[in-house]
Amino acid sequence: MMPQNGSFWDLVTIASPFAKFILLILAVMSVASWTIILEKIVLLTRARRANRNMGRYRWTQFEPRGLAGEARRNVAAFVARAYLLVYRDVLERGGEAALDGELVGREFARNVAHELTRAERFLPFLATCSSAGPFLGLLGTVWGIISAFQRIGIWGSANIAVVAPGIAEALIATAVGLFAAIPALIGYNFFSHWLRKEAERADGFADDLSFALDRYAANRAAQGSKVTT
Repeated sequence: MMPQNGSFWDLVTIASPFAKFILLILAVMSVASWTIILEKIVLLTRARRANRNMGRYRWTQFEPRGLAGEARRNVAAFVARAYLLVYRDVLERGGEAALDGELVGREFARNVAHELTRAERFLPFLATCSSAGPFLGLLGTVWGIISAFQRIGIWGSANIAVVAPGIAEALIATAVGLFAAIPALIGYNFFSHWLRKEAERADGFADDLSFALDRYAANRAAQGSKVTT
């Protein structure tokens, strides 16, 4: 029997147990997807602001400790966190012997890859939701149509009062499946593109860092030779 007012929740209450189970899975997927999307939006907002500040750094005035101070002020940027790790583990501990652009570049790339991997956490879940959501909704749709045909067989009639509950169940499953899948798909594509841009920015930063460090080491060596002579 159809509910009196036909609201969404009334339609859910008359759905079969299997359809309710499908709707529950889709609801959990949707809540988890939106949680991930909001978390990534916060991360993106902070990173963009920090990237703008790091982008203003003047490489002509490069000095390892000075760049570390700039990175600490903009630690939300992936390149800033990666450089701080390189500065702590390589430049501070290695001293003059660590002023090697190629060595620092490799270490920086390794740390950036680690930061990007952390930022990509849970993105595969969004991809799974965007792919599985419509199929779960389709499964609920098929089940609702089956229920409608079963009611026709039981009641021996195909009037709207008989088939409406099954059809409503099918349409609800389709709608909830799309509601879970579409935001996840948009979020996955958007954040994947953003992380690719971050990787490109990190590559450019690594090149600038290696060049600046080699030039800094050469200047230090030149100054040392002048003092010796």
